[in-house]
Amino acid sequence: MRIGEIALRSGVAASRIRFYETHGLLPKPPRGDNGYRDYAAGAVETLTLIDQAQRLGFTLGEIKSALTQGGGNLPTRQHMLEALRDKLVALDQHLEEVTRRRLQVIALIAKYEAGY
Repeated sequence: MRIGEIALRSGVAASRIRFYETHGLLPKPPRGDNGYRDYAAGAVETLTLIDQAQRLGFTLGEIKSALTQGGGNLPTRQHMLEALRDKLVALDQHLEEVTRRRLQVIALIAKYEAGY
C-alpha cells in the first residue's frame, strides 16, 4: 500500500509517516520498481499506536523503545500495560506538583490582596 493510502487509513499525514521512518519508529518499507514505498497492512496499526501514544504524552523515545522491544512488531499486551501504568504514575505525580504550585499562587494572591 502506498503512503497516501496508509496516511488515509491511519489518519496520519504522509509527512509524519516519513518523519517516523527517519527516526526509526516505523520500519522503512521496501520500494517497488517505480520507487514508491510499499507498506504492509500492519503499518496502519503501528501508526495508530504511535499517534495514540503521542496524544497520551509518551515521548518519541519511549514509543521507539516499546516498538524496538517488540522486534518490529507491536509491543506485547503486558509491555503496553506496564508502560500505561508507568505513564499513569507520572501523570499523577505531575498533577500533585501542579496542585502544589496552584496553592502557592493562591496564597500569594491572598497575601498581595491583603497588602501583606
